[in-house]
Amino acid sequence: MYFCLPGTGQLKGQGAIGLVITCPTYRGMFSLGGPLEPAGRLAYIDGGTSSLLIPPVIVGDPCLNAMYFPVGVEQTLHTHPSDRLGLVVAGAGVVETPETTVRVAPGDVFWISAGQLHCFCTADSPLTIVVFHPDSEGGFNHRDNPMLRRTLVDGISAAELPEIQTPVELLLSSLGSE
Repeated sequence: MYFCLPGTGQLKGQGAIGLVITCPTYRGMFSLGGPLEPAGRLAYIDGGTSSLLIPPVIVGDPCLNAMYFPVGVEQTLHTHPSDRLGLVVAGAGVVETPETTVRVAPGDVFWISAGQLHCFCTADSPLTIVVFHPDSEGGFNHRDNPMLRRTLVDGISAAELPEIQTPVELLLSSLGSE
């Protein structure tokens, strides 16, 4: 299970393992999902797949992904432009960096710093992790989003008609943003 809770809340449970991530500069939309699916919906690298659990609504927003690595994966060493924080939810494997190799199992939390060379490898067990990305290149913006693009005026997309578009400043003031 996973969720996004804008504001405060309480968690209660017995025998549960979890990870709570706060991002003070981000006001997410309430969402609740799960359980995780057995495989990812999107192709990744070296046989791995991923699913977007909590998507970036606006370009640059944080997102939460499930990552799935089948038996026998030896990922290519790679980096990310921002930190990654994750939780192992099923299976087993190793995280390798040029300096170390660490075995991971369910309940383990990991942090990968921006620019840190790393890879995940599996041998006899698949591995499922959930990873928080504090930023993204995906998502929409105020002038490129499905509702605006798919609203037609005389056959022309509203995205191509700036004279009828809501001013962004009006939207931001109504949300209490700067």
